[in-house]
Amino acid sequence: MLNTLIDAAGMGRRAVARIGTLMGYVAGWGFLAISALITFDVLGRRFFGISTQATTELSGYALAFGMAWGLAHTLSMRAHVRIDVVVNLFPPRIRQWLHLTSLGFLGVLTGYLFYGAWTLVEESMLFNATDISVIRTPLAIPQGLWAAGIGVFFVLIIALFVEALLLVLAGRTGEAEALLTSRTYQEEVAEALEAVGEPVPATTASPEVKP
Repeated sequence: MLNTLIDAAGMGRRAVARIGTLMGYVAGWGFLAISALITFDVLGRRFFGISTQATTELSGYALAFGMAWGLAHTLSMRAHVRIDVVVNLFPPRIRQWLHLTSLGFLGVLTGYLFYGAWTLVEESMLFNATDISVIRTPLAIPQGLWAAGIGVFFVLIIALFVEALLLVLAGRTGEAEALLTSRTYQEEVAEALEAVGEPVPATTASPEVKP
């Protein structure tokens, strides 16, 4: 029964992680697009005396929603900045609960942020608020994109917490650790070697974990 629940939780977590990955790619392309717009504006003002007059506004929106849309993918890749010096001194049976506790606190914080973000979107929709700019963007649009990124991040935290908790209760400590711990330097080295097309030594390759 417990293994069935673990499989179901894993499927849910992977489904949300795939959405987060897609959002991460969209955010990355958004940064490239806004970089191109900024370049166009700079060159246009310098050589042709023209400007979109919206670069500052749109780049702010791209930065806000891009950061939010990258949160879930970063979590699924275990790439958020963490300091595990003290935690790693504990034995696995204690360390796994510390990881779960930290993930739980992250979930509480993110849930609060999502609530605040969605409340802000609702207020903007209620008052038909627009930005004070040339294009007068309805604020609910960039705010909604920003809130969506936080929302997917929150859902992924819940899915990850449930799966990891079930793994711990089932005694599958190694799998729980693979989901909860930060990436090791061996994994970072393996990723760098793969990126440049170099073979990964057996001593460096990390165990396969389904993202």
